[in-house]
Amino acid sequence: MPNDVTPSPASLSEQEMTDALTSGAQASRSELTRAAVHLLTGSGLPGRGDFARHTTLAWTPGPVGERTLTAQVDLAALRDDDTLYLTGADEKLLTLALSYAQGRPVHLDAYLNSFGHQTARRVLEAHLIGMGMEGFLSVSTGGPELDKLNALHAELGVGGDA
Repeated sequence: MPNDVTPSPASLSEQEMTDALTSGAQASRSELTRAAVHLLTGSGLPGRGDFARHTTLAWTPGPVGERTLTAQVDLAALRDDDTLYLTGADEKLLTLALSYAQGRPVHLDAYLNSFGHQTARRVLEAHLIGMGMEGFLSVSTGGPELDKLNALHAELGVGGDA
Protein backbone atom coordinates (compact mmCIF):
# COMPACT_ATOMS: atom_id res chain seq x y z
CA MET A 1 0.00 0.00 0.00
CA PRO A 2 1.72 3.25 -1.09
CA ASN A 3 2.17 5.83 1.66
CA ASP A 4 1.11 8.81 -0.47
CA VAL A 5 -2.64 8.15 -0.63
CA THR A 6 -4.90 7.42 2.32
CA PRO A 7 -7.11 4.51 1.29
CA SER A 8 -10.83 4.30 1.86
CA PRO A 9 -11.59 2.38 5.08
CA ALA A 10 -13.97 0.12 3.13
CA SER A 11 -11.10 -0.94 0.83
CA LEU A 12 -9.11 -2.54 3.67
CA SER A 13 -9.17 -6.25 4.36
CA GLU A 14 -9.99 -7.43 7.87
CA GLN A 15 -6.28 -7.91 8.60
CA GLU A 16 -5.33 -4.49 7.23
CA MET A 17 -8.08 -2.83 9.30
CA THR A 18 -7.01 -4.78 12.39
CA ASP A 19 -3.40 -3.67 11.85
CA ALA A 20 -4.46 -0.03 11.37
CA LEU A 21 -6.67 -0.11 14.49
CA THR A 22 -3.86 -1.65 16.52
CA SER A 23 -1.39 0.96 15.24
CA GLY A 24 -3.84 3.75 16.07
CA ALA A 25 -4.34 2.40 19.58
CA GLN A 26 -0.58 2.14 20.10
CA ALA A 27 -0.14 5.73 18.91
CA SER A 28 -2.79 6.92 21.38
CA ARG A 29 -0.57 5.87 24.31
CA SER A 30 -3.74 5.04 26.25
CA GLU A 31 -4.16 1.65 27.89
CA LEU A 32 -7.94 2.07 27.83
CA THR A 33 -7.93 2.75 24.08
CA ARG A 34 -5.66 -0.25 23.54
CA ALA A 35 -8.05 -2.39 25.62
CA ALA A 36 -11.02 -1.19 23.55
CA VAL A 37 -9.24 -2.00 20.29
CA HIS A 38 -8.18 -5.42 21.63
CA LEU A 39 -11.87 -6.18 22.12
CA LEU A 40 -12.88 -4.87 18.69
CA THR A 41 -10.19 -6.83 16.88
CA GLY A 42 -11.50 -9.98 18.57
CA SER A 43 -14.92 -9.45 17.02
CA GLY A 44 -15.92 -9.90 13.41
CA LEU A 45 -16.43 -6.16 12.95
CA PRO A 46 -13.13 -4.84 11.48
CA GLY A 47 -13.62 -6.61 8.14
CA ARG A 48 -17.11 -5.25 7.53
CA GLY A 49 -18.08 -2.32 5.31
CA ASP A 50 -20.65 -1.05 7.83
CA PHE A 51 -17.85 -0.90 10.42
CA ALA A 52 -15.65 0.98 7.94
CA ARG A 53 -18.27 3.77 7.69
CA HIS A 54 -17.39 4.74 11.27
CA THR A 55 -13.61 4.54 10.81
CA THR A 56 -11.11 7.25 9.94
CA LEU A 57 -7.70 6.42 8.48
CA ALA A 58 -4.54 8.52 8.59
CA TRP A 59 -0.82 8.11 7.99
CA THR A 60 1.07 8.56 11.26
CA PRO A 61 4.82 9.23 11.40
CA GLY A 62 6.81 6.43 12.98
CA PRO A 63 9.96 6.65 15.10
CA VAL A 64 12.35 5.95 12.20
CA GLY A 65 10.76 8.21 9.60
CA GLU A 66 8.41 5.64 8.08
CA ARG A 67 4.68 6.20 8.15
CA THR A 68 2.10 3.78 9.47
CA LEU A 69 -1.54 3.57 8.50
CA THR A 70 -3.60 4.14 11.65
CA ALA A 71 -7.34 3.87 12.21
CA GLN A 72 -9.71 5.35 14.72
CA VAL A 73 -13.29 4.23 15.06
CA ASP A 74 -16.20 6.27 16.42
CA LEU A 75 -17.53 3.67 18.84
CA ALA A 76 -20.55 5.71 19.92
CA ALA A 77 -21.66 6.19 16.28
CA LEU A 78 -21.03 2.51 15.63
CA ARG A 79 -23.19 1.53 18.60
CA ASP A 80 -25.96 3.96 17.57
CA ASP A 81 -26.02 2.82 13.92
CA ASP A 82 -29.47 1.23 13.48
CA THR A 83 -28.45 -0.34 10.16
CA LEU A 84 -25.61 -2.30 11.75
CA TYR A 85 -26.43 -5.95 12.40
CA LEU A 86 -24.58 -7.31 15.42
CA THR A 87 -24.43 -10.83 16.75
CA GLY A 88 -24.85 -11.17 20.51
CA ALA A 89 -21.11 -11.60 21.10
CA ASP A 90 -20.16 -8.70 18.81
CA GLU A 91 -22.71 -6.45 20.50
CA LYS A 92 -21.29 -7.31 23.92
CA LEU A 93 -17.71 -6.78 22.74
CA LEU A 94 -18.72 -3.41 21.28
CA THR A 95 -20.40 -2.42 24.56
CA LEU A 96 -17.28 -3.41 26.49
CA ALA A 97 -15.00 -1.61 24.01
CA LEU A 98 -17.08 1.56 24.29
CA SER A 99 -16.91 1.39 28.09
CA TYR A 100 -13.11 1.14 27.99
CA ALA A 101 -12.81 3.93 25.41
CA GLN A 102 -14.93 6.20 27.61
CA GLY A 103 -12.81 5.37 30.65
CA ARG A 104 -15.65 3.61 32.44
CA PRO A 105 -15.02 -0.14 32.27
CA VAL A 106 -18.14 -2.14 33.07
CA HIS A 107 -18.30 -5.09 35.46
CA LEU A 108 -17.01 -8.09 33.57
CA ASP A 109 -19.01 -10.70 35.49
CA ALA A 110 -22.11 -9.72 33.49
CA TYR A 111 -20.29 -10.69 30.29
CA LEU A 112 -17.75 -13.43 30.88
CA ASN A 113 -20.15 -16.28 31.59
CA SER A 114 -21.92 -15.72 28.26
CA PHE A 115 -18.78 -15.95 26.11
CA GLY A 116 -16.91 -18.95 24.83
CA HIS A 117 -13.40 -19.64 26.10
CA GLN A 118 -11.51 -17.71 23.42
CA THR A 119 -13.71 -14.63 23.66
CA ALA A 120 -13.64 -14.67 27.46
CA ARG A 121 -9.86 -14.88 27.29
CA ARG A 122 -9.75 -11.87 24.96
CA VAL A 123 -11.95 -9.89 27.38
CA LEU A 124 -9.66 -10.75 30.29
CA GLU A 125 -6.61 -9.78 28.20
CA ALA A 126 -8.27 -6.44 27.41
CA HIS A 127 -8.93 -5.92 31.11
CA LEU A 128 -5.24 -6.49 31.88
CA ILE A 129 -4.28 -4.05 29.11
CA GLY A 130 -6.71 -1.46 30.47
CA MET A 131 -5.28 -1.84 33.97
CA GLY A 132 -1.75 -1.26 32.64
CA MET A 133 -0.76 -4.76 33.70
CA GLU A 134 0.14 -6.13 30.26
CA GLY A 135 3.63 -7.52 30.54
CA PHE A 136 3.20 -8.22 34.26
CA LEU A 137 0.29 -10.67 34.12
CA SER A 138 -1.06 -12.94 31.41
CA VAL A 139 -4.13 -15.05 30.81
CA SER A 140 -3.46 -18.67 29.97
CA THR A 141 -5.84 -21.21 28.56
CA GLY A 142 -6.02 -24.67 29.97
CA GLY A 143 -6.52 -26.59 33.13
CA PRO A 144 -8.32 -29.73 34.20
CA GLU A 145 -11.86 -28.33 33.87
CA LEU A 146 -11.25 -27.06 30.36
CA ASP A 147 -9.65 -30.39 29.43
CA LYS A 148 -12.79 -32.22 30.66
CA LEU A 149 -15.06 -29.85 28.75
CA ASN A 150 -13.00 -30.19 25.55
CA ALA A 151 -13.09 -33.99 25.89
CA LEU A 152 -16.87 -33.88 26.32
CA HIS A 153 -17.22 -31.62 23.28
CA ALA A 154 -15.05 -33.96 21.23
CA GLU A 155 -17.15 -36.94 22.35
CA LEU A 156 -20.35 -35.12 21.37
CA GLY A 157 -18.87 -33.89 18.09
CA VAL A 158 -19.31 -30.26 19.10
CA GLY A 159 -17.08 -27.76 17.25
CA GLY A 160 -14.42 -25.57 18.84
CA ASP A 161 -14.90 -22.22 20.53
CA ALA A 162 -15.34 -19.28 18.17
